[in-house]
This record gives sequence, structure tokens and C-alpha cells, in this order.
Amino acid sequence: MGTLIGCLLSGDVFARYYKLKGHEVVHVSGTDAHGTRMEFEALQRSITPQQLVEQVHQQIVETLHKFDIFLENYTITRSPVHHRFVQEIYKKMEANGYVFTKDEERAYCQNCKKFLADSFIVGTCPRCKYDRAYGDQCSQCGALLEAEQLINPQCQICKQSNITFAKTRNWYLDLPKLEPKLREYVSAHQDWAPNVKNFTDGLLKDGLKPRAVTRDLSWGIPAPFAGAEGKVIYVWAEAALGYVSATIEYFEKRGEQDRWREFWFGDDVKQVYTQGKDNITFHTLIFPGQLLASGEGYHLPDQISATEHLQWIGKQRFSKSQKIGLFSDDALELMDPLYWRFYLLYNRPERKDIEFSWEDVDNAVNGVLINNISNLLNRIVSLAHRSYGGVYPQANVYPEIFKQIKAVKEDYESIIEGGQLAGALRRVADLAVLVNEYVQRNRPWEGHKPEVLLTALQLVKAVTIFLEPFVPGFSQKAYPMLGLTRPTFDDVLKVEPGAKLGPAQVLLQKIDVKALQEKYSQMKAG
Repeated sequence: MGTLIGCLLSGDVFARYYKLKGHEVVHVSGTDAHGTRMEFEALQRSITPQQLVEQVHQQIVETLHKFDIFLENYTITRSPVHHRFVQEIYKKMEANGYVFTKDEERAYCQNCKKFLADSFIVGTCPRCKYDRAYGDQCSQCGALLEAEQLINPQCQICKQSNITFAKTRNWYLDLPKLEPKLREYVSAHQDWAPNVKNFTDGLLKDGLKPRAVTRDLSWGIPAPFAGAEGKVIYVWAEAALGYVSATIEYFEKRGEQDRWREFWFGDDVKQVYTQGKDNITFHTLIFPGQLLASGEGYHLPDQISATEHLQWIGKQRFSKSQKIGLFSDDALELMDPLYWRFYLLYNRPERKDIEFSWEDVDNAVNGVLINNISNLLNRIVSLAHRSYGGVYPQANVYPEIFKQIKAVKEDYESIIEGGQLAGALRRVADLAVLVNEYVQRNRPWEGHKPEVLLTALQLVKAVTIFLEPFVPGFSQKAYPMLGLTRPTFDDVLKVEPGAKLGPAQVLLQKIDVKALQEKYSQMKAG
């Protein structure tokens, strides 16, 4: 669930927001087919990596669909377009002097008789002493590592510590040579969120080191360098390039071969990237470094929206093998994905790690979404049918309330365009509280009060439109009640006395959180 909120769910909200504002948006991502963990898991299951990748990719596609997450192109890095692009851009990096070779010693398992991918090696992080750090990065502190830096390294295949370091030749991305350009790029982005800026500045303070882009593996994209036969481009060094290749693939499928360039060159474009904090490095330094090294003049990432961690109860790290946490496929069996969207986005961990709690689920779903928003909408539309023939009353919206709607709209835009989401959703929730208080105070069901009811309708209309990027399934159900078809962001402030309303209806049912907990416990036991 932490991966879902950090990456693709957040990306979906940004994409829907900019579409609502009338921009042309292309949302792309894909399944990382060449993760060395995939090779390891396939080995454990006695199937090929290709078979496992195809299974996992299909599961991810189905999960995205169920969570109402839409991408113009959700691809896979086994795509021929991706292979072609990666090999071409690395040839350009090499021609520009940003790739060099180095003879070195790499981790080799004496038992398995093979060079080991970094994620096949687990040991203690030399920096934070976390005892499950991988050979390329510590997931606890985020430190970029080399396998030889691990304390007491162990092969994940045979579970033995019989690791030596054998001679081989690898190709490296010359990050020190790129560092001046990367420093200039990073310094131009003082608008990045503190967690992104501080982490990136810390890495630059320590100085960048060359990173190997090839490995002695069979699963991956063949390295395009002369003399690199039998080697592949290492997964970390090609996955982010999939943002570009996914855009190319999208437009090629549409028969618009060159339109991808509009999203990757020039200044008339804004790029937003969503990920967890452990992937900040790849989006602020590695990927921009690759684009700079190509010499092609690519538009570099603008906004890096990185979440902190969503932790399980008791501040535990999610672990499927240890049955710790709640995962997307299980979550779908417990509760409507619309509710999960709202809970996750309302509690999106933007400034610090956030601990999952059933109490927070209850508060977000029952308290905010259903009580304060959905039920309120039904009550106000029902009243309009009873008292004003099912139309927006012929009246004016109270000026002070209209000012508050405008203020929320401005805050909402500012927060989202600044790379945050939870704050914008909570601002909408505050507006819903204002609607409830306004209605209770002015009691539109008593006497003839068209101004009060029109103002209340304008408020719930604004709330419903603001919610569309976050819970589109709810807004699409609510729009017919409000007489809306495909509203734009400008409709938030559009007042239409006399416009027809649709039938009132109860849109959402409350959840029984205790029953959810019991069901979760049964699933975990199973």
C-alpha cells in the first residue's frame, strides 16, 4: 500500500488534476521487468524470469484498474521500444565521454559458481547497521552501496557466506564528471519539497561517485558497448529511462511518431514524478545525469513528489513474507478501492513516516468522506427537490461564502502544483465542514431561504469537483445529482440559478471497521 500511494496512485491524482484544468497530460509508467529480485524469485519458483514478469505485470495492470488508476501508457521494460531506446542513449553517453570502463572485482558466489547481482547479496549496512541491506542500496537509510561495502555479506540464492570477489570489467556512468551540471540543475530547484531537497543536497555534499551500469548477468538489456558481450545494462541504470521510452511507445502506437518530443524537449512542458523517498536519488541525480550525458538537450524533471514511508501498526516495515502489513490485492477484498484511495491520499505521508491505523481508516472514510461529504450532498439535493422543484434556486450566493470558495480553490491549486496532495485534500475536507456548519446555522429547511440553499449547493458542487482527482468514482456518481456532466475546474466558481438537479441518492455506505479488522486477522491467519 505504501508503494501504491507513493507512486502510481499519486501520479494518477496529479494527472487527473492537470486534465481537469484543461492541460494535455500523458501519464506513463511501467513494470520494471529486469529487477534482479525477479530473477531470484523465478529461480525459487522453478520458472523463467520472463514467465514471472508476465504474471506480475498482469497482476499490476489488474490492480491499477481496480483502484481506478489510469495511465496513457502503462508498459513494461521488456518492450522492444525500451530496449532500443536504452541502447541508443547509452551509445550517446559513451560517445560524449560519460561512460568509461573499469577492471574490478565483483561479488562471486563460490557455491553457485556465478557473479551475483547486487540484490542477491544481503548484509549489514556500513552506515546505519541495518542487517538486511542489499548490495546496491540500504532500504533503511537510503545509502547507495557497493556489495563489497556490506558487512558479513551472504548469497541470497544458496544462503551461504562463501562470497569472494572475482575480476571482471564493467562500464561506468561518470557521475563526478556530470556533478557540476547536476549541481546547477539541483540549485535551480529550490521549490522542491524539503525531503527531496535535503536528501539530494546531502548526497552532493558527500560528492558523487561513478556507478557501474553493466553487470555479468543474463537477464536484462544487452549492453551496447564494444567488448561488453555477455553483459547487460544493470536494472537501476535503465529503469528510469523507461519514462522516455514509454512516452515514445505511446505516441508510436497512436501513429504520431515524433509527438513524444513535445513532452521531452523545450520549456513548454511540466514533468511531475511520484515515488517513495528511497527512490529520490534516481529521480534527482541519476536520471537527470543520464539525460544530460546524452547531450540531446532533454527537458529535465521539474517536480519530484516523494512520499515518506507508510508503516504498519507498531511502526513495522511491510513484509509479505512475514505477513506484516496490508497489500493491495488483500486490501481489495476488505474494502471498496474508492475508500482506500481516500484514506491513503488523506493520510499521504508527505512530511514524515505515517503509521497505518484502523482508527484513521474509520475517521477518513466514515467521518470525512461519508458523513461530512456524501451524506451532506444527499441532504442538500433532497432539500432542493422538496423546496425548489429540483433546480438551483433563483438567488445569489452569499459573497462571504463565495470568497471562501475562491480561497480554497487558490490553496488547493497552490498545494498540488507545489507537489503535495494530502494538504489539498484536507483543505477540501475543511470546506465540507464549513458547508455543514453553514447549513446547520442557517437552517434552509425552515421557511423560504433560496440564498442559503443556493450557497449550500455551490459549496457542495465545489467540494465534488475538487474531489475528482482524488476519488473520481465518487465525483462521477455525484455529478448527475448536481446536474453536471463533465465539469471543468472553472465550474467551481460558476453559479447557475435555475439549472436542473438530478435525483438525490445515497452514494456511499458506511464501513464497519471492527468487521474489517476481524476479516484482516482471518486473512493473515490463512
